[in-house]
Order: sequence, then C-alpha cells, then structure tokens
Amino acid sequence: MGGDPFDPARVHPPGELDPTPTPTGPPRHRQGEPFLRGPIPWAWVTTAAALPGKSLAVGLVLWREAGCVNRRTVRVTLARLAGPLLSVDAARRGVRALERVGLVTVEHRPGCGLVVTLNDAPAG
Repeated sequence: MGGDPFDPARVHPPGELDPTPTPTGPPRHRQGEPFLRGPIPWAWVTTAAALPGKSLAVGLVLWREAGCVNRRTVRVTLARLAGPLLSVDAARRGVRALERVGLVTVEHRPGCGLVVTLNDAPAG
C-alpha cells in the first residue's frame, strides 16, 4: 500500500523526470549500418553540390568507400556506386562531372571497374 519510499515518481510530479535523456550529439549509425566517414572538406562538398544531377550523391558514395578502406584511392564499379536512388547511368555521369572539375581522378581499366582517387578541392 505504501510503495517504495525512494520511488522518484513519489517525490517529483509526473512528467518532471524524463527516464530517457534527450541526445545532445549528432545521430550515430547503428551497428552494422553503413556510414559516411569524415571530415570531408567543405570546399569539396560545395564544389560537388554545384555540379549537375546526382554528382554530389556519387561523390558521397565515393567518400564512404574511401572511408571503409581508409585510403584516398578506391576500386569501384558503377553498379556499386549505384543504388536504390541512383542508376548506373547517373553514377557514370556523376563520376564524369566530378572528374571534369578535378574532384576525382579516374583510371579506367577495361573489365576491372574504375580506380578513383579523391582529390583536394581545386583552389578558387
């Protein structure tokens, strides 16, 4: 009948104590979920964002791949760059656009996919 005298609900009015604290940091990925590793230079992001189509999305996938292997150069296929929101053709156009402005360097190897190197954002 009396309950636990040390029960916080008896001491504080209902709603005053929140049992789950509100997170203050940025959201985190769940275990086993893909994530984007940074930091990514803001000049790189803004340059890619100014390109047409899905160039920024392609660039972010390249950054994710590079973060997974902790290297600036990654071997990828257009099919791996593509996904549910990105077609192979859009991936191809995105890689070409990133290459045109110097954000990436691409080595084409017949039958072996692409070897893509992330470059520093061009000055200016």
